[in-house]
Amino acid sequence: MSEPTVKPDSGQPQLLRVLGLREGMSIHMGVIIGSGIFIVPATIAGHLQAMGPILLVWVVAGLLTLFGALTLAELSSVLPQAGGPYVYLKHSFGRVWGFLFSWNDYFINKAGSAAAIAVAFATYLGYFIPALSPEHAMLKGEWSLFGHPMEFSFGWIQIVAMATIALVTFINVRGVKFGGWVMNIFTTAKVVALVGLILAVVFSGKGTTANYLPWWPDQWTSQMTAAFGLAMISALWAYDGWIDVTLTAGEFRNPGRNIPLSLLFGTLAIIVLYISANLAFAYAIPIQSMQGSPRIAAEVAQTVLGPVGASLIVIGIMCSTFGTTNGMLLGGPRSIYAAGADGTFSRAFGKVHPQHHSPYIAIIVLGVWGSLLTFSGTYDQITSYVVFGSWGFYAMTAVSVIILRKKMPNAERPYKAWGYPYATLLFVAIATWFLYNTLVEDTRNAVIGIVLLVISLPFYYYWTKMSPSAPPSSEQKSS
Repeated sequence: MSEPTVKPDSGQPQLLRVLGLREGMSIHMGVIIGSGIFIVPATIAGHLQAMGPILLVWVVAGLLTLFGALTLAELSSVLPQAGGPYVYLKHSFGRVWGFLFSWNDYFINKAGSAAAIAVAFATYLGYFIPALSPEHAMLKGEWSLFGHPMEFSFGWIQIVAMATIALVTFINVRGVKFGGWVMNIFTTAKVVALVGLILAVVFSGKGTTANYLPWWPDQWTSQMTAAFGLAMISALWAYDGWIDVTLTAGEFRNPGRNIPLSLLFGTLAIIVLYISANLAFAYAIPIQSMQGSPRIAAEVAQTVLGPVGASLIVIGIMCSTFGTTNGMLLGGPRSIYAAGADGTFSRAFGKVHPQHHSPYIAIIVLGVWGSLLTFSGTYDQITSYVVFGSWGFYAMTAVSVIILRKKMPNAERPYKAWGYPYATLLFVAIATWFLYNTLVEDTRNAVIGIVLLVISLPFYYYWTKMSPSAPPSSEQKSS
């Protein structure tokens, strides 16, 4: 793939349109398939304790993600610019909502995800190196904030996690073409690992369908509904990242075609893989034994393949988590880059590297902040901060399709959302229920997410006062 010659109108370095459908699929699937499917089935089993509701969680979360992706595909075809939802929200709700999305996506979602997934990478490396265990932390502290436990931890897990983030930061500063190439390699590795594990369970002869019992609880109570909502947090975390390919829209050739196809085909493939993986895990290990396991996929591999096979699967999982961490540092900086270039955030974040044509300041700052967040505690604690803060913006982004059809009725739409407006409204309705349930059942983390958003507003008003009008777009035209 030859890079296009850059002829910036402004005389400043700009982003390059060098990505195609293959990279789009790799980014989409590579960011979504991270550590979640290899770890959170154990968390969900602890919430629901019956196979039917467990599968229902994965199906509902998958369909919700699919409806969201189909909706997002239309937006990406109308406004194929770097920043994705920042651009859509700015045009539909106003600049402040675009800014709030970028703040949440960059400082909370992507940084928290990078930290959590890098910690998961280090945790699985602990399969080979016993020193990489939470019990071997050099420093560990716990305290109470408003009656809720908080945790600080520093040990070899955090050191390895920070080194991982530093490496992928370097990769992505080198340019989106290099970062996309890395995504191609590690997405292939993770899909092969997951499919290999599923097939190993099926053909091992060491599982039993009796492990699927009980299939359904004796009665569905209000406590089950609440537990289902909490389980959805974990499932949606495993599906999270489905917006990320749109963040890099300003670097795609033919984005009106390649991004919608990446969203559609990639999401369908992931739903099939996730449901198959859950059936395989439970076929090998009883649901009751899955609960609370920190390395459920490795335990499944150990059961059906023995030590050597388990080691191969763990290596595959490490490829998966490394690739997803790379994806966080590839897509995440583009949301704050768009805000910086637009003047709703510090203009330093809108700068492009003169040689590598990457938003290098946004990438480096995200790497540093994500590294610091690895100290913040356990995997579950970090992910709880991530999911709630994101889904309100996902719902608003879906509503943007309806608003922009009214505001921009004559805009070219190479792709139109399937099932519009019903699939879009269903997505918004389920997302709203999920947010309400999380606010009621996981109030502390929901409130933390809201507070982290509110404290960003003084920065918005400061930066927009410094640059009251948006500059001309620095997006490079399609080559």
